Amino acid sequence: MPDPQDAPPGAPSPREALGQCHRCIAGMLDRLDALAGLLAAGGHAPDLPTRARTLVAELDEALAVHTADEETDVFPALLAAADSPARRAQAFELVSSLLVEHRELAELWHALRVPLLALGGGVAVAFPGGTAADFLLRARGHLARETGELAELMGVLDPRRSREIGVSLAARHDAACPRFRDRPEEALRTFPAA
Repeated sequence: MPDPQDAPPGAPSPREALGQCHRCIAGMLDRLDALAGLLAAGGHAPDLPTRARTLVAELDEALAVHTADEETDVFPALLAAADSPARRAQAFELVSSLLVEHRELAELWHALRVPLLALGGGVAVAFPGGTAADFLLRARGHLARETGELAELMGVLDPRRSREIGVSLAARHDAACPRFRDRPEEALRTFPAA
């Protein structure tokens, strides 16, 4: 675990770091939605293979970071910090259901990434529009739950533990996204702030 004293000035809190990650993923989901709409309409674009390959690489990375952030740092800290039976029950119920959602989203993403990789390689395949719609609906609902319920529950973390988690998340994000750190103009294009 990184030392919280090593936190750079202005390092994001865990809530801010998760919020940034959620906004990144939401932007990728919007791009997946647009690509799925194009494919459903039978459309084609000259940059389709590049768009498909880029989207797979970015979502693979973002979903892995998202899962690691929560399952390695946030969820265990929340379960440990719950200070009453009612709070422990609330934390356990939320963490359990979010873990199930992580597994379901991983399965849906696996079913989508295979045809996306084929399209990225220039192979014409039937795109599973229903799977894409299900993945998008569930992923957006998952992010909304975490933005509301999880963020609220994170208020039980003491300041020192919160700093430790913030440093760990920042280190993971830094290590996972060097191409965006080195080319901020690409980060802005790929990771919209909306």
